[in-house]
Amino acid sequence: MTIANGLFAVLNEQRQVVAVNDTFLRMLGIEDTGGILGLRPGEIVHCIHCCDTPGGCGTSEYCASCGAVLSMLSAIETRQPQERTCALSVERDSKQVDLYFSVRSCPLIIEGETYLLFFMQDNSVEQQRACLERTFFHDINNILCGLVGKSEILAQQPIPSDDKVKELQHLVLRIAQEVSIQNSLQKSLDGSYKPLYSTFSARTLLGEIEQLFQDHPLSAGKKFLVQHEGEGVLLITDFHLVSRIVVNMVTNALEATPDGGTVRLYLEPHPSAISFHVWNEGKIPDEIALHIFQRNFSTKETLGRGFGTYSMKLFGEDVLGGMVGFETSAEAGTTFTFTIVTQ
Repeated sequence: MTIANGLFAVLNEQRQVVAVNDTFLRMLGIEDTGGILGLRPGEIVHCIHCCDTPGGCGTSEYCASCGAVLSMLSAIETRQPQERTCALSVERDSKQVDLYFSVRSCPLIIEGETYLLFFMQDNSVEQQRACLERTFFHDINNILCGLVGKSEILAQQPIPSDDKVKELQHLVLRIAQEVSIQNSLQKSLDGSYKPLYSTFSARTLLGEIEQLFQDHPLSAGKKFLVQHEGEGVLLITDFHLVSRIVVNMVTNALEATPDGGTVRLYLEPHPSAISFHVWNEGKIPDEIALHIFQRNFSTKETLGRGFGTYSMKLFGEDVLGGMVGFETSAEAGTTFTFTIVTQ
């Protein structure tokens, strides 16, 4: 077999492997080719969803939005080459790893039988860098929009109030902290940011977020309601990271809310923890909800997409040790929740 650049396999019409190149085998650490013949790509790379149903790779509810599966099925149906991007989570050394591939499926008819030439190019590192850059500029843009809005109001006042000046100082400090976090992440590419611990009240955090969105363009024509419960609840954690997570939840909710709609931010105290809830009335489509925290998944075929919600999970759970989740339905709307231990 001719060696192809990247990962290459020949599949039959049932999407089962009948031949692979050496690169594929080396990447997976496979020495016995015979052990993978007859398997489907997701089963070979150990996709975490390949065994969800008896039908195997390509038959679970998650597979309906898998770029690799869509590429293969479309190529078989149209008899034309099909390209997609594929974001998948695989099991390696008892850990879940997120990968991102460019996929191309080319149909080949031999003696009436349909085969697929299946190419995969691993773009995981490039995608991760692009994701980090995009979420950084997204978060910086949020802060800058608030900064511009407040500076315009300040410029209209003959004598600026001390409160407005302090609000501007807070936003400038947030920008400096964002740059510091981004610098750390770009160097490590694994989320190994070291938190800066401090003691602060949950209500202080709510107040700052309320101020940020008070003059923010995303809030124009919408109601952003902050319920200031949790008086006396203190947190000992990284103020900026907690704020960043909640700000992203609010940003997503406002972006998904039409003019005249409402977004609510509120607290739910627990015996030794507290939950930040952000609610809006819309429902997340099922095909998106299934992948909402997957780092590389996006409805857009562009490098750098699909990091916003993943970053909530990364910082909220892996870095701060909390829990991030959501619930969505047509009847109750969508609520994102970040729960963290209190002291």
